[in-house]
Amino acid sequence: MPVVLVPTLIVLDQVLKLWAERYLSPVPIPFLPGLYLTYVKNTGAAFGLFQGNSELLGWASLAVGLALLLYLWIAGQRVSLAGQLALSFVATGALGNAIDRVGRGYVIDYLDIGPGLWPVFNLADSLVVVGVLVLVLIGAFGRRRG
Repeated sequence: MPVVLVPTLIVLDQVLKLWAERYLSPVPIPFLPGLYLTYVKNTGAAFGLFQGNSELLGWASLAVGLALLLYLWIAGQRVSLAGQLALSFVATGALGNAIDRVGRGYVIDYLDIGPGLWPVFNLADSLVVVGVLVLVLIGAFGRRRG
């Protein structure tokens, strides 16, 4: 069951954030073509929305992450493998950023696809996006039961 990935990915997310906090600066550092490493403290949500509401967002993220894990535990095998993976990714991302928001008061972001082109993000954000995209694809193209 993909849900077993959740603790491992949360640890990886937190290790990367600690590394970014220690070694990166707000000045973008070229890493790969089209990818920079930039240290940002984000007190808001996706795309920098709702700045200054980190505590409320943290508790909401925690609730979403735990609710998804509870759903996966209860639903079990009734959810497809792809659905389990997608929901596990969304739960991991929510919980990873909740740890930051509740514990630090901000989320550490460090992945930058180009200074000023897109908001800086992190592994947890990426997992949420990938998980939601997979859920959308399942909804759009998944086998219909009639």
